[in-house]
Amino acid sequence: MFRNLMTGMAMACALAIGVSTETFAQQTDAQQDADKAGTEAKQAGKSAGAAVKDASKATAKTTKTVAKKTAQVTTDAAKETATGTKKAAKATKKALTPETTTAACNDGTTQTGKTKTTACANHGGVIG
Repeated sequence: MFRNLMTGMAMACALAIGVSTETFAQQTDAQQDADKAGTEAKQAGKSAGAAVKDASKATAKTTKTVAKKTAQVTTDAAKETATGTKKAAKATKKALTPETTTAACNDGTTQTGKTKTTACANHGGVIG
């Protein structure tokens, strides 16, 4: 009986030591997995940072391009507006100012010209 007891205790000790060794091996694997996960998370963080950096560069370039295009469109619109305004002013002046005008000159003659001043230029000027 004592022999059975000793055999059982020996088996129990062997199993206990064997189980703890296996548990230690699992803990080592778990630690390695945790380290690996940490390393991968760090790499993912770096990759995300690089992606954000690249996206911000692309956004900056696009913004610069759009700003240049907007400036060009604004400049072109300003030029067209100026040209249109000049044409309108000339048309208005032409419509309001007849081709020739008649003026009484200081020498007693009545002359015609584009303006009263030019009509009486060689006649002593305009009366009045």
